[in-house]
Amino acid sequence: MQSSLRLFSLLVVLAALAAQLAGQADPEKAIDDLISTYAKAGHFSGVVVAAKDGKVIFEKAYGQASAEHGVPNSARTRFLIASITKPMTAVVLIRAIEAGKIKLDDKLSKYVPDFPRGDEITVEMLSRHTSGLPHRVTTPSEEAEPSSPAMMVERAKKAKLEFDPGTGNLYSSTGYAVLARVLEIALGKSFPEFLEEHVFRPAGLEDSMDFRSGAVIERRAEDYLLEGDHWTTTPLVDYSFLAGAGSVFATASDVYTFGKAMADGKFGELASANFVRNGVFASNGSTSGWRANVRIDMNRGFGYALVSNLGSGANDVIIRALPDLITGRQVERTPVPQPAVDRKVKNDLSDYAGRYTLGNSGFEILVRNGELYAGAYKLLPLGRDRFYSFWSYAEISFERGEDGKVKGLKWSGSGGDSDWVRR
Repeated sequence: MQSSLRLFSLLVVLAALAAQLAGQADPEKAIDDLISTYAKAGHFSGVVVAAKDGKVIFEKAYGQASAEHGVPNSARTRFLIASITKPMTAVVLIRAIEAGKIKLDDKLSKYVPDFPRGDEITVEMLSRHTSGLPHRVTTPSEEAEPSSPAMMVERAKKAKLEFDPGTGNLYSSTGYAVLARVLEIALGKSFPEFLEEHVFRPAGLEDSMDFRSGAVIERRAEDYLLEGDHWTTTPLVDYSFLAGAGSVFATASDVYTFGKAMADGKFGELASANFVRNGVFASNGSTSGWRANVRIDMNRGFGYALVSNLGSGANDVIIRALPDLITGRQVERTPVPQPAVDRKVKNDLSDYAGRYTLGNSGFEILVRNGELYAGAYKLLPLGRDRFYSFWSYAEISFERGEDGKVKGLKWSGSGGDSDWVRR
């Protein structure tokens, strides 16, 4: 009897182990199955790289690099990686500090003497988003024209600070553009030159380059926005205005390699101390139709990079699922969203226009050509005071006060709910 019980217990253990191994047997297939669901629905376009225990186990391209010309994405397609540029700029800053070319407590006025309140803003404040400079200081028309770090400094001079330097925190691409100019002055080289010297070459990034106005970027994708059952083009942008902040084009493989170099300490101990937290390096970026995300988790033994040229909430779904898929865990599948967009709904769009804030964060609700936008992203009507954003797979519900006027909005997406106040 005891022998039978032992045999039965052993069989139960073996069955459980077999089930576990079956779930972990083919993470590559699980990753592809999930991404293909969204790609086939027209909700994802880009390239994903995934690695387990430092070895790349998956790399695949989906969608179109150029929808107009029918050019598919490939593993060698270059994408704008937006704010993943910022840690690259920070690596250059750290190398300059180590070389004695610059100090964190240097005043901005040391490099740009006539910058308003430049004697209160330090290099460290620029790098840590505490300078008070706004996130953006450019108009859409200026963002379509060639620019440079020097030109961005001149625009930043005219901007009103959001708070006294060093007294708050506000994510600022302008601050990093100004930092890029400070580094140019301190190092005596252009931003693309020192990026190549201190980041691209040391990490072995062979398919990365900084945007240069008028230059041909071979194998470059175009970016698009998802609008229900079709894609739309994005406004013309010259990404030179984002130098230092979001101007690098790269392949998914290079983005993964950069993340791995950061996690492995290839840029030195100071860079690791600033960017690797508890064994994890993570960075992301988005602008227009571009999305980019990289994460290297040395504790759990996985890494991935996602680059996309389609502004869609599918990017977030895939990014959230990748850690579990790579490590063989089950992921709950959710259907591709099919919201009941109703363009016949009559909302007075002017009721919603204005600035909405949550803490130090904020964005504009705008009316353009008879349609509603959250920043650059169109909101499609679902009903009275209700809209949908395909860019983030979110429902936006405007809330009215007793006087009938809009006082705020609730943003409800797969990442949770947030309440924003109208200013």
